[in-house]
Amino acid sequence: MAESMIEQPVDGPGEEPAPAPTPASGMGPARITSIVVGVVVAGLIVLFAFGRDDPEADASDLLGARAAPVQGELLDASGAFDIDDHRGSWVLVNFFATWCPPCVAEHPELVELERWGADRGDLQLVSVVFNDPPDAVARFFDERGGGWPVIDNPTVAVDWRVAQIPESFLVSPSGQVVLHVEGQLAASEIKRVMEGE
Repeated sequence: MAESMIEQPVDGPGEEPAPAPTPASGMGPARITSIVVGVVVAGLIVLFAFGRDDPEADASDLLGARAAPVQGELLDASGAFDIDDHRGSWVLVNFFATWCPPCVAEHPELVELERWGADRGDLQLVSVVFNDPPDAVARFFDERGGGWPVIDNPTVAVDWRVAQIPESFLVSPSGQVVLHVEGQLAASEIKRVMEGE
C-alpha cells in the first residue's frame, strides 16, 4: 500500500524557505473545555487537600461562627450574589450538582423551602454549583422548578469546607451558621430551626 506524500514547495534562489505545514492540533472547543474542567477539578482537589491551615478542620467547625463569604456572578448572567446583602434574613447555602443523585432527590425540598420562605418573607436560598456547565444547571431548574440564585465559584466550597455534595448550611439573620446538613436535607428540619423549635 503506497504511503501518501505531501509535496513541499521548492524555494527559488534568494527566497526564504516556505514554512512547513503544522499538523492539526486537535484542540477543538470540546477538548479545550474538557482540559479546563480537568484543571479546575484538579485545583479543587489540591485546595481541599492542602488549602487548609488545620487539616483536621471540617465544615462542622463552622457552626456558631460567622458565615464565610458567598459571592459570585449568577449563572443566568442577571447579576451577582453576595450573602452580605441578605443580613437580616435567613440564608440557606446549598452546594449541589445536577449529576449528583442525592442533590436531585433533595431538590423538591428546596423548592418547598423557597415557597415557604417567600410566604414568610425572611428566607433566601442560594445554590453553589459544583463542576457543572451552566446550560445543564439551567435545564435542571427549568425541569424541576426553583428560582433562587445559583453561582459557580469554586472558592466558596473551599471556604465552607465542603467535603461532598449535597451539603447545606443555614445562616441566621445575624450572619451566624446555625445548622450544617451533610447529604440530603429535609425542608421540615430547616423550618424547625427557623421557627425556634
